[in-house]
Amino acid sequence: MPITPKRHFDEDIARAKAIAVHAKTLLSTTPFEELLRDDLLRSAWMFAVGAMDAYFCDAYAHFLATTLQAKSLQPTVVLPAFINKIKIPIGSILSPYANRPNWRWRMAAKAMMERDNVLDLEKVTKLFNPFFPDGQNKKLFAEVLDVWIQLPGATAHLFGITGTVFAAVLNGHAKDQARKDAAKYFTKRISSIIQRRHDCIHNCDRPKTSPQPVGSAGSVQNVIRDVRFTVERCDAHFDSEYAAFLTRIGCTSVTRNQLGY
Repeated sequence: MPITPKRHFDEDIARAKAIAVHAKTLLSTTPFEELLRDDLLRSAWMFAVGAMDAYFCDAYAHFLATTLQAKSLQPTVVLPAFINKIKIPIGSILSPYANRPNWRWRMAAKAMMERDNVLDLEKVTKLFNPFFPDGQNKKLFAEVLDVWIQLPGATAHLFGITGTVFAAVLNGHAKDQARKDAAKYFTKRISSIIQRRHDCIHNCDRPKTSPQPVGSAGSVQNVIRDVRFTVERCDAHFDSEYAAFLTRIGCTSVTRNQLGY
């Protein structure tokens, strides 16, 4: 993966953490002070989800643009069927790029994603899984979890099970069930984090008559931790698997080198 999407994510998630850390220092002895503190924590939560959304949008634009550029550089590349179904802005493709003619693909993919967002794990899998091979435990989000659960930073808070306990589960049906349960728990956790961002944006975190309690600064820092873990694991997965995708569609080593892979 190029460094820009991840660098922007790191900067933005650091901003979210800084807001949460600052909120922790504020007094909350009066209703006004408590509401101010809670609203800062809500802001940190929204920053974290926004950072994740921007990362996935930028990463997908890179996948798509680089794939189209590969075909432009090497006409013998065979594009998968799913690429042919993607609608990209024709104006961006036809615009002149005198100094960097292949930039048209990146601008077209970026223009497409500017009209969209990736604030749903189901959408993340729909966008990225076609780039990964079938039957090799590379698909998001269930198949990769065997490795993710056992990495530093993985917690039962995110997966419903610790890496040690998961590793001790026997193979076969028990392991399959543990994997399914972990995937379900992970999806529920991240989906609830995203939903809370929607609540804050659409109704100021007031789905009924009063703002929902946001909890402690530590709770929001856990949200930031889980968002960071998810993006970092996805980024590492994308980095290792996209080069293999280029090879599968027929890119030569010369073409891959031109694309930075």
